[in-house]
Formats: sequence, structure tokens, C-alpha cells
Amino acid sequence: MQIQNLCLLALFVAIFSYTTSAARFNFNHFDGSNLVFLGDAELGSTADGSSLSGALSMTRDTSRFSHGQGKYASEIPFKPSNSSSTTYSFKTSFTFSISPRRKTNPAPGHGLAFIVVPTIDNDGAAGKGFLDINDNHVGIDINSVKSTVSEKAGYWVQTRTGEGKKVLEFKELKLSSGDKYKSWVEYDNVTKLVTVTIAPAYLSKPKKPLIETQIDLSKVFLGNMFTGFSGSMGREVERHDIWTWRFENNAPKETKPVQSG
Repeated sequence: MQIQNLCLLALFVAIFSYTTSAARFNFNHFDGSNLVFLGDAELGSTADGSSLSGALSMTRDTSRFSHGQGKYASEIPFKPSNSSSTTYSFKTSFTFSISPRRKTNPAPGHGLAFIVVPTIDNDGAAGKGFLDINDNHVGIDINSVKSTVSEKAGYWVQTRTGEGKKVLEFKELKLSSGDKYKSWVEYDNVTKLVTVTIAPAYLSKPKKPLIETQIDLSKVFLGNMFTGFSGSMGREVERHDIWTWRFENNAPKETKPVQSG
């Protein structure tokens, strides 16, 4: 079986709490605990650099072509075994912002992604561009910089017509505005549906997801995988920040990492 990476683009995470399960954690803000930093990833700073902001930053706004990854330090069980045809259902949510240093007509960076990869030092999407519909999208990538499915960034809200009829209205988002947005990524093992939803961070989760597609992740994942975020930019200098991150799956609490060999 070919080992593949799942990359869910969000362009399309001082108390760390956890349970006895290796498959559930919640970062309300980041202090470096239980994380691995690769490339230019670092704990974020306030605008004047005088103190930590509580964010996890994938890129640095002091130089071009910055890229980095921040990952949860422990393996997460995604299947009972490497050969299993069953994947544990999971859901994750995170708050993020993409802030270009140049405020007037900034060029887009290369992207910010939530990633699931087989090794802690896998380079994932770092340092690469994403070949998709436009520079303001949300997509799902599997072992490729070309999305399997992608949509214009935005969210669905329920409104009423002048006659009082309930209708869904699509509201577009500008992801590189510097504003905070929240993303929800969920996988149901029974239906094999992957859903991705985004909205302004101050709103609750929209009822209709932006993306809903069927993918059998048992053919993609190993028993244990690592998860986190990857961000990169080109000539345009911008920051890719994760502010909160929650992850959980339905692996039994007594589940231990799958032994290889």
C-alpha cells in the first residue's frame, strides 16, 4: 500500500488539557508544550515583538520564502492496524489567521494547511505552492499539491426572503485579510464522508459544510499518523497563525500506538 498524506487546506490550532486517550487534545492557546516545530515554525509574538501572542506561527513575516510546520508531538491512532480496512472517525477544529505584511493589494502566499502525515519530520506541503482554482480557496489534497476537491472560500448562512421563506446564502471570505477564521474538519467512518466548514471565528459552526466528499481514508492512512499544520509563502511576506486547536477521534481510550514490523 502506498503511504499517502492527507492535506486539508484552510485557504482553502496557557492551558493544555487532555484525557487518557492519545486521540483527544485541546489547545486553547500555545506555549510550546506537546508540539514539534519544523522549519520556520515558532510560537507567535505580538506585533511589537515584546511578548508571546499565544499563537502557533507557521511562517515568519521577516523574510520571503518562509515555510514551517507545527505538529502534535505524539502519534495518533487512526486505524486499529496498518492493514485494517477501518478508520476511526475523527473531528478537528482550529482558529487561524493569514496576515500579509503589505496591506495594499498583497500577492497571495503559498498556503496554510491542516495535515495528516506518516512521520513527524515529513515535509508535507511546506515550501510548495498549491495548484488550485484560485488563491482564495478551501480544498482537500491527498499526496499532491493539486486538490481532490476545492471550493471558493466562504460559508453558508440561513436567511429569509421578503416572503419569509428560508434560504441558504453563500458569503465569501477573504482568507488573507488578517481576520481570524475557524475551520471544522470531520470524517465519518460509516459514510466515508469528509466535511470541511469555515466561518468567521466569532460565529458558531454553519449547518451546511463548504465541502462534503466521500473518501475511504482507510486506503490512505496507516495505523498511526501525525497531525498538525503546514504553511509557506513565496515573495509575499505574510504570517500564518493558528490560535486554537482541538482534535478527537473515536479510538478506544485504551488504544496504544500500532507496533510496526
